[in-house]
Amino acid sequence: MKGLKAGLFLSLFTTVACNHGAGSYSILETGQTFHQDSASQDTKIDVLWVIDNSGSMASSQKNLTDNFQSFISGFAQNGYDFQLAVTTTQAFLANSIWTPFYNSRPTPSYYDGQSQATIAKFRDGVAGGQHSGYYVLTPSTPNLTNNFVINATQGINGNGDERSFESMETALTSSLNSGFVRGGAFLAVIILTDEDDFSNGTTRHQETYDSALTPISHYTSFLNTLTGSTDKARHYSVSTISVPDQTCLNQINNGAQKIGTRVRQLADATGGIKGNICGDFAQELTLISKEIVKLSSQFYLGNSKPIPESIKIWINGTSVPNVNSNPAGDGGWHYNADANSIMFEGSWVPPQGAQINVSFDPEKVTF
Repeated sequence: MKGLKAGLFLSLFTTVACNHGAGSYSILETGQTFHQDSASQDTKIDVLWVIDNSGSMASSQKNLTDNFQSFISGFAQNGYDFQLAVTTTQAFLANSIWTPFYNSRPTPSYYDGQSQATIAKFRDGVAGGQHSGYYVLTPSTPNLTNNFVINATQGINGNGDERSFESMETALTSSLNSGFVRGGAFLAVIILTDEDDFSNGTTRHQETYDSALTPISHYTSFLNTLTGSTDKARHYSVSTISVPDQTCLNQINNGAQKIGTRVRQLADATGGIKGNICGDFAQELTLISKEIVKLSSQFYLGNSKPIPESIKIWINGTSVPNVNSNPAGDGGWHYNADANSIMFEGSWVPPQGAQINVSFDPEKVTF
């Protein structure tokens, strides 16, 4: 191997890097190390909030809006290109199977005089209340925090058949919300509910765990297809702030709540965070935000597998420590073998526009 010239290596071993910025691999002159050309960090994050708007959710919605800064501050500090949208756990009623139900109830309060299809449209406020006029919030939205408060305060007059998963899928596939999921963006879904999900694809109100429920695998397959993901290279996550256990249920229970068994299983299946609706919302939202930032800033290494001990990382020319051996304890990088990617944590998460370089010894070289 060392006898070959560097120019020959370059011609034989150039590949495109799978990341937000284009990069390439080339064996350095020593003939031992791959080097990934500097690639500009371009982090785009699309966040969909699925908010339970049933009768027991007033305090939880207020806890969310009161602590919104704990969530958004990390995005703002890193200069990320983000979008925020809100739907409710009743968005599933926009599906055509519910037309007879809709027509038999022409003026329930949770419709606000909308056409059936409009129930799937992202929310800019609540029926009979304030409206922000912004269905998708971005870094350039005026008064971002105030407008998020308006959008996320969805009231408590919603349908009692809360279907978080069906509503997520309905909102994300509605033509009224087209363009929200962007190519190359990380999709983060966050479900706020004090119920569990009982999506079943019929008009039957079901609250039993049996084979009639739409399996969680249906929704991971849907999200894989929507975002161009695989189980190893996933460009989305679903997090939840929900009821984790009997202790929390006893604390808030008025007969309408349930432990979020399925919503928390979907979080596990997608690498999301399982927050506690009885906990400190500032802490819960901070954890969710940090995990989204970590997942969305992954740097994929393409087809070449590194010897992990040989990996070296630079951000804007500064060497980045491995998180497991960093004496400062302020984060660093670690290697995700399943996705063949580099992940960043703590103060070492790359800001928007950062230049990232990676070098490593490959496990093997093939022609």
